[in-house]
Formats: sequence, structure tokens, C-alpha cells
Amino acid sequence: MRFIKDKDIYKIARITGTQDNILGVSFTENETNIQVVEWNIKEGSVRKASSEEVLAQVVDGLRAINEELGSNYKLSKIYYLPTDSAANSVYKFLIAEIVRRVNSKGEFVTI
Repeated sequence: MRFIKDKDIYKIARITGTQDNILGVSFTENETNIQVVEWNIKEGSVRKASSEEVLAQVVDGLRAINEELGSNYKLSKIYYLPTDSAANSVYKFLIAEIVRRVNSKGEFVTI
């Protein structure tokens, strides 16, 4: 997995033999409605994940990791690539990995 920070967006890229996923999030101090942003895809590409699926998985994963860590991270934006698969609750796993890395002050490649 690769961890990247681009301005206020924390990104994680997970590349496996059968499924690739990238997730980006922006944190906020205050409770707010989370905006879901689709990264651009090539014309003719097949959509595999909907914004609703990604939002549900990320919110569920964030709740679980906040409970596990005793933290209170909040999101303002979620970025995802609609051509990535949302199978196996992958976005729940990815948000947990981002929060663990932020919480432990782990390294993100800055671009």
C-alpha cells in the first residue's frame, strides 16, 4: 500500500493482482455533511463503485476505527475512482488504514 498526502487530501493506493483501489479523504474539525467526489475516468470505462457504496463503507469504517482507537476523526470529503471495485468492504479497510497512519503520525509521501 502507498500512503500519499496532496495538500489536505490523504490518499491510500492498494494494488493487488485482482483488485486495485485508491481512496482519498480530507479531515475536518467540525461535523459536516461529507462530500463525495469522483475522480475523472476515461471515457468508455466501466463504473464498478457508486458514491453511495463508497460513502457507506467509509462512514462505517471511520466509525469502527474511531471506536477502536478512542479517537474522533471527522471527514469533509471522500475521493474515489468509480472504476475501482467496492467489493469485500475494501473502502472500510482503506479508511481504517489511513486513520491508523494519521493517528500514529506515520509517514505519507507528500506531493
